[in-house]
Amino acid sequence: MVRSENKQEEKSMQDKHYLDDWIHVPICQKGDKLYHYTTAEGIRGIVENREFVATKSDFLNDKMEFQYAVEVMERLIERYIVNTDLRMQFSAKLKAEIDRIGIISSANAALDEDEMSFYVVAFSKQNNNSLLWAEFTDFRGYCLEFDYEKIVEGFRHRVFLHGTVIYDEEEQMNGLLESLLSCIHSLVEKGAKDLQGFFEEDAIPSEESLNQLVDAMAVVCSVYTMFFKKSYFAGEEEYRFIFPPLHYEKGQDRPQFRLLDQIFLPYIMVELETEQQELPLQSVMVGAKNNSDIAVRGMKYFLKTQGLDIPVLLSDIPLRY
Repeated sequence: MVRSENKQEEKSMQDKHYLDDWIHVPICQKGDKLYHYTTAEGIRGIVENREFVATKSDFLNDKMEFQYAVEVMERLIERYIVNTDLRMQFSAKLKAEIDRIGIISSANAALDEDEMSFYVVAFSKQNNNSLLWAEFTDFRGYCLEFDYEKIVEGFRHRVFLHGTVIYDEEEQMNGLLESLLSCIHSLVEKGAKDLQGFFEEDAIPSEESLNQLVDAMAVVCSVYTMFFKKSYFAGEEEYRFIFPPLHYEKGQDRPQFRLLDQIFLPYIMVELETEQQELPLQSVMVGAKNNSDIAVRGMKYFLKTQGLDIPVLLSDIPLRY
C-alpha cells in the first residue's frame, strides 16, 4: 500500500485547514490577513463600487498554469503505478476524461469555450512584497490589507473556490496522491474490491472500476489545477479566489476588457456584498515610488470621503534607480 513516509509532513498537514477532505489545498484561518496589490484605478473601484477585477484564467502571468497539475499527475502515475499496462491505460483514460470535462484547456481552445472559463481574483499572504510591487504596480500602486473572513463572507452570494496556491512539487504530488488513495478507498468500500491492489505489479482492475476511478480523479485534477503553480512563482505567496464558468444564456457576467501594455485582457467584475458592514479594508500601503507626501495625504482624504478611517502608510522598501 502506498502511503506518506514523512511523519513530520503528515503532522504539518494535520495542523492545516483544507478546502475539502479530498482536496488538500490549504485555506486561511480566522484572524489571517490577505493583501491585494493594485493601481489607483483599482483601489478606486474596490472602495467606491465594492468590486474586484477577476481576470480570465488563461490570461494570468503564467498562461499555461491551468495545465500544470496534469503534468504533476503524470509524474505521480509514473512514480507509483508499477504495472506498465495499467499505468498507460490509466494515464490515457484520465487525460481523455479531463479533456471531456473541459476545465483544463489550452489558451487557444479557451477562446472558443468561454462557458468553461474561470476567473481569478488574486491576493497574497505577503505585505509589502517587492516582487508583487514590481509585478502589479511598478512600485507606484497600492497594497490593500483585508480581513480574510470578511472577504470570504462578502463573496458568499456567488459560487467560488478559494485557497493557497501550492508551489512545491512534492507537496503538489503528495496532495494528488492522498486524493488518489481517498478515491480508491471510497470505491473499494462501495464494492470495487479489485482496486485494492492498484499499486501492485499484478494489479488488474475491471474496466468499470478503472473508469470510476478515472472519473473521480479527473474532477480532483481539475480542482487542483487552479491552485498549482511552478516553483519559480513561489515568492508571490498567492491566495486566490476562483469564480466558475460564465453563463451567457442568463445574460450575466459577459466579459469586459482592460488594456495593459496595448494588450486586451478579459475580466469580469465580482461584487463584494457589504451592505450591512463596512468594506473589510484595514490599511493601505502606498508604493515606494509614490514618495511624495501628497500620495499618502490624497489616499487618506479619499478614504475619509468613503467613510473609512484606516491607516495609510508609505512602503519602506529601498529602491535602486
